[in-house]
Amino acid sequence: MEALKGLLFINDIDAYVAYGAFLSADRRGEFRNLSALLTPPTMKPYVAVAFREEDGEQLPQQLPTPAFEARDIDLRFAIVADSAAEFMQRYADFVAMLRSGWLELRVADVPGKIRVYYKSSTEFSQLTPIGGGAVAGKFNVKFREPNPASR
Repeated sequence: MEALKGLLFINDIDAYVAYGAFLSADRRGEFRNLSALLTPPTMKPYVAVAFREEDGEQLPQQLPTPAFEARDIDLRFAIVADSAAEFMQRYADFVAMLRSGWLELRVADVPGKIRVYYKSSTEFSQLTPIGGGAVAGKFNVKFREPNPASR
């Protein structure tokens, strides 16, 4: 599947070439991964003072420079291979890479690089039987982006 090459790089390694991994969707026309990557992070709250004898709250006339909260990014991955043995090896290598520390994600059509670390995984689904022929599986991965403003 040549079309999947060059779409996702993790630490400057093409995820499809190295692991048979790519960002996937549960159904055609779903853009959950793109939405997760492009949703702006939450702003840190401004310090406000609320006096009991006054309505509302008071903020400085000049607001300080806005800052973002850290955020979690949930992405859906799939891994494909030509055999069960190759699938298991690619899966093991992909999980080892996730645990390796800082990860720099670069996704086609998404500007910049996203510096994250692996937080957790959920929902592994085997898409094809393990046995003769091609094997595929998909799962969710949660990453933590501690400084979204660094893009």
